[in-house]
Amino acid sequence: MGIKDMNRKGILINVAVFVGFLILCMGGGGLMGAITRNDFGDSSEWYTKLIKPSFNPPSYLFGIVWPILYLLMAISAFAVWTKTGITKEPAPLVIFFIQLALNFLWTLIFGKAKDLLAAFVEILVLIVFIVLTMVFFARVKGRAWTPLLLLPYLAWVCFATALNWNLYALNKEGDE
Repeated sequence: MGIKDMNRKGILINVAVFVGFLILCMGGGGLMGAITRNDFGDSSEWYTKLIKPSFNPPSYLFGIVWPILYLLMAISAFAVWTKTGITKEPAPLVIFFIQLALNFLWTLIFGKAKDLLAAFVEILVLIVFIVLTMVFFARVKGRAWTPLLLLPYLAWVCFATALNWNLYALNKEGDE
């Protein structure tokens, strides 16, 4: 069903759901950023003292990349929702919500708890759930393209995993 075929109520529901996905993804990411703003980057005494690998990006890059990734996640999830809803075929969005929760949890484990090893283990689980999300999204009839929107997210999280591991390996003596 295209937008031309929808009544006013259907359009309003779709707009509301899309805004909800934006708030959940981008707002949740923003909230995690606000909660941990003094735990990452140049404003964090702990983070600035960590020994970093040569491929560690500048702090400002994270503030550019994550909003783009959260926007792509919201668009992808919304597109799936337009085909499945949450009750007709709940599995794709349930897996999506689990991976999103894991995404936010990593921020707290790494930034607030400052547990680099636990953050590394958690981000490995996150990767599994991102891949599962992509698989479940690809199976949604008429929405096989939605995993493509998640490829940059998967790539960035894989990069973050390598970064997380290297930060742990270079700094583990200080954790013991």
